[in-house]
Amino acid sequence: MAFIMSWIITLRESNHSTLSDEDLLLIYCIMNKVKINWIHTIKEHMQKSIRLCDFHYPYAILISKFLHYFEVDIEEELAEIIKPSSEINSGSLSKMGFTKIGGRWVSKDGD
Repeated sequence: MAFIMSWIITLRESNHSTLSDEDLLLIYCIMNKVKINWIHTIKEHMQKSIRLCDFHYPYAILISKFLHYFEVDIEEELAEIIKPSSEINSGSLSKMGFTKIGGRWVSKDGD
């Protein structure tokens, strides 16, 4: 859960091994099925990332989906190729305690 939180949900440039108070609160809410205002959470995280000196916008795929949905022309934009080292593979999920059952990744608790 910590890996997913620091690399995907509240991703950051470095220090993925230390969770912030916000990360811990989000993990608690997810594990206890407390409703989270994801729009506010993502917006706040994006605004925080702008303040970094060498920042990259988080949530590239989410933003891409919005641009596609609203039919924004991005033909002339530059693209950055994702390296295989940036992707979460089956080895990473296995190390986090997930197992693949019937084509789906399932946690130790069966969630």
